[in-house]
Amino acid sequence: MGTQAVAAPSTTAGSAQSVGALGAVPSCVKVTRAHQGEGYKTYKVKNNCSSTKRLKGIFKYGYDTSCHSVKAGKSDQLSSTQPWVGWDKVVTC
Repeated sequence: MGTQAVAAPSTTAGSAQSVGALGAVPSCVKVTRAHQGEGYKTYKVKNNCSSTKRLKGIFKYGYDTSCHSVKAGKSDQLSSTQPWVGWDKVVTC
């Protein structure tokens, strides 16, 4: 008798679901870049949408922010925890 090949279970789909999808910020969210001093950068976000948005600040050459829930009509700051990083973008999470 010959051997039979069996495919290993795929873990890619499960991993992608647990991470969550990042997407573009809707046009009803206003994003402004600002300096906090000492080289720290922040994104000021204002949610002008009709529902809560989950937003994350992405920085070049440093750590990204955690995912923040910003209620409709409210503002928040997504700040770098390291000085001298570069701005990249804000995404939904």
